[in-house]
Amino acid sequence: MGAAALAVLAALAIVLVLQLRGSDEPVRQATAAEAPGAAALTDPQHRDTTWSRIDHVDAMRPLPADAKDDRPAFYDDGSGCQVKDGDPVPKVCASGDPSGDRTLMLVGDSKLAQWQTAFDDLGRADGFTVLTATKSACPFTDAAVTSDRKVRTDCREWGQAALRDTLEARPDVVVTSQRTSTALLDDGSDRTRGAMIRGLHSYWSQLQDAGIEVVVMLDNPFPITHPVYQCVEEHPDDLPRCSFDLAEGVQKSSAPMMREAAEIMSGVGIIDMTSTICPDEGRCPAVIGNVLVYRAGSHITKTFVRTAEPQLAVELARATGGTFGETGP
Repeated sequence: MGAAALAVLAALAIVLVLQLRGSDEPVRQATAAEAPGAAALTDPQHRDTTWSRIDHVDAMRPLPADAKDDRPAFYDDGSGCQVKDGDPVPKVCASGDPSGDRTLMLVGDSKLAQWQTAFDDLGRADGFTVLTATKSACPFTDAAVTSDRKVRTDCREWGQAALRDTLEARPDVVVTSQRTSTALLDDGSDRTRGAMIRGLHSYWSQLQDAGIEVVVMLDNPFPITHPVYQCVEEHPDDLPRCSFDLAEGVQKSSAPMMREAAEIMSGVGIIDMTSTICPDEGRCPAVIGNVLVYRAGSHITKTFVRTAEPQLAVELARATGGTFGETGP
């Protein structure tokens, strides 16, 4: 059978899996071929698909029961690359192309770490090295952040050390992202967006002064129906119930603050993956192309992240003036 015929059969298989049809059978684990995820968004046959209206799929990847563990390998491989709560010491890890002629560094919290697998893949494909310095629940800011009304001293110490490590590594570009939108004022009287932005600018300006480009990766929309995987598990034949309003999801994320911080500081690039995560008009689907979009909290599944690599490559190229990523067809 010719390659063209095989491609047609594969496309038909995907269409059949994506059809709106009820089933008394439990949702099964989709194969990689049955789960195009974000790749379906660029497929002409799905140009008119409204993903948040699909009631049911016969196969999905990952299954809701596995969603919490569908995350970058460095969370669980014992490497310590994702620094945990309470630890103020950053760990710089390398991936991508170890002999690459350019270096991109990821510095931030878990909302950035969730994209590490995609950056690793892009680096290996495009010939650049990827460094990471990430820590759970700690934004890369020279400002005090709190958790349960207590100041996270480990976050401030980690950030200061991560800045030193970054300046020493001298990457071509730093990509940063975070979940938190506010930080404490200097007098500790209140948490404000302005205090967070001033803390971000403090670090970003030092990077720029060292000749390191800064790119902000906007936080993804926060699911109002979270945990999404639990909603999907409980309502497998009513997936629209697990979708949520895009505008509300954006407002509950740190994206508005990060966009403001980037736009008022000269030379800062922006990566915005919102249209890939929430492609419908004003809605964010729970499942796209047979791939579960969200895992724990407001984090994106590794499976969906990997399927979104072409879109990320385009955004990265736009944010870095073509130094990294690909402009697409």
